[in-house]
Amino acid sequence: MWRFACRFWESSAAREACLGLQDRGWSVTRILCATWLATSGKALSGTESAQVTAWRRHVTEPLRSSKKYITKNNPRTAIVRECISRSELEAERVELALAYQALVSDNYTGSGEIPLANLALNNLLAAAPEKTMDNETGSLLDTLTRELSTLVEGDNKPC
Repeated sequence: MWRFACRFWESSAAREACLGLQDRGWSVTRILCATWLATSGKALSGTESAQVTAWRRHVTEPLRSSKKYITKNNPRTAIVRECISRSELEAERVELALAYQALVSDNYTGSGEIPLANLALNNLLAAAPEKTMDNETGSLLDTLTRELSTLVEGDNKPC
C-alpha cells in the first residue's frame, strides 16, 4: 500500500485534495485505504482497526500538531521542524502498514461491476469523519476520484 500511496501522492491534485480534506478532519490514511481498495474492486466497510486509530491519535497527530506549531522559515527552529517532519512521515508510513495489515486480514468482497470512480467515491464516503458534506468537500472528493481513475488508466496503458 505504501507504493500505491507514494504513486498517488505524486499527483499534485490528489495531494492537495488529501491535504484539503485533512484540514477538514479527514484521515489521509483512511483516504488512501479507500482509494487503494477501490483499485482492487473492493468496498471499504467504514470501520477502522483500533490499533490504527490509536496510533494516529497518539503518534501521527501529535507529530503533525507539533510541526504546525513551529513556524516555517525560522532558522533557529528549522532543524527541529525538519526532524519532526521526517518523524511524521515515518509515523504515517507505520500507520499505513497497520491499516494494510487490518485490511488484508478482513474478508472484503468484490463490489461487482461498479465503475472505479463510483466505488472510490463510495469508499471515500465510508471513510468520511461525518456524513454531511459541503460543496468544497464534494469537489475535493471528485478530484480524488478523477486522479485515481487517471492513475489506474495510466497503469493499464501498453508500453
